[in-house]
Amino acid sequence: MNKKYTKCNGPNYSYSKLKDDCDSTVSFQDSCSSNMPQKEKLMKSAHYIELGGSYQYWPVLVPRGIRLYTYEQIPVFLRDNPYITDGYRAYLPSRLCIKSLFILSNETVNIWSHLLGFLLFFTMGIYDMVSVLPGTGASREDYVIYSIGLFCFQLCLLCSVGFHLFCCHRSEKTGRRWMALDYAGIFIGTLGCYVPGVFHAFYCNNYWRQVYLVTVLAMILAVFFAQIHPHYLSKQWQHLRSVMFCSVAGYSVIPTLHWVWLNGGFSSELVQAFIPRVLGMYAIAALAFVFYVSKVPERYFPGQLNYLGSSHQVWHVLLVLMFYWWHRSALLILDYRHTHPCPDLHMHT
Repeated sequence: MNKKYTKCNGPNYSYSKLKDDCDSTVSFQDSCSSNMPQKEKLMKSAHYIELGGSYQYWPVLVPRGIRLYTYEQIPVFLRDNPYITDGYRAYLPSRLCIKSLFILSNETVNIWSHLLGFLLFFTMGIYDMVSVLPGTGASREDYVIYSIGLFCFQLCLLCSVGFHLFCCHRSEKTGRRWMALDYAGIFIGTLGCYVPGVFHAFYCNNYWRQVYLVTVLAMILAVFFAQIHPHYLSKQWQHLRSVMFCSVAGYSVIPTLHWVWLNGGFSSELVQAFIPRVLGMYAIAALAFVFYVSKVPERYFPGQLNYLGSSHQVWHVLLVLMFYWWHRSALLILDYRHTHPCPDLHMHT
């Protein structure tokens, strides 16, 4: 049902309740004055929408051509979490996918948490390169290892931003390509944890350093080849994808225990100094993975955490925290290594 009104000093704009299939619209026409406030000019190119659920009376400006859908209204390939019931973007061309970066949807926190995380690491990288690394007496090799780790973190976060921004694309093929990049980004981020960790932990043991780095690289390349399989992104392979991730991440226990043994066990000064950093990273990673697979807390509050507080958002925040934690840990062990040189006896063992 449509109604028309004339409002003094008001522009033409639409008031839409997006959950209505009939898309009832009330149009306003400017008939009184040509002077329009800035806010009204903005509304001239926007829809003034009503969000469902807990945000039913929260007005949000949305660019024309974008609307939010319920779980039942979106395409099947977007249906991943039935406990998130509203706030979905769908059927959008690339241009509107990019514009949706600035609206409130159930992907807003997912996008901005990793976009801001990327900017954090980018800024931190510049600062460390200019101020921190020169102060530790870092070699050219140290700069390379540092750059690889930081680049992997940033690439992981950008792949995630791309997927959550373009998953609503009207082409399922495009959406799945971004999903594949997102999964690849997770393993690239894992590689970013391995490279500085293994390099600095086995700096005095060239042989084992090469063995572990080559092994990890081979495992991640095997995962990339697995992505070629047509069923890799299917729901039937969901558990297999989790097993792959756990295998690659869990493998880190082997070089960790080997590092403890080579340095004299848990009673050694070096191990006692850095094992809390290693265990801290494991704890953050495990907690993030539990939230990712369990879909808690929205499982117990379906429809109440559509826009804020869902498990995937927690996973995103914990992932940035884990990268930051390990990045600082790598700088600490780099500084320790330069103040405690390797004994000549172990340099080539």
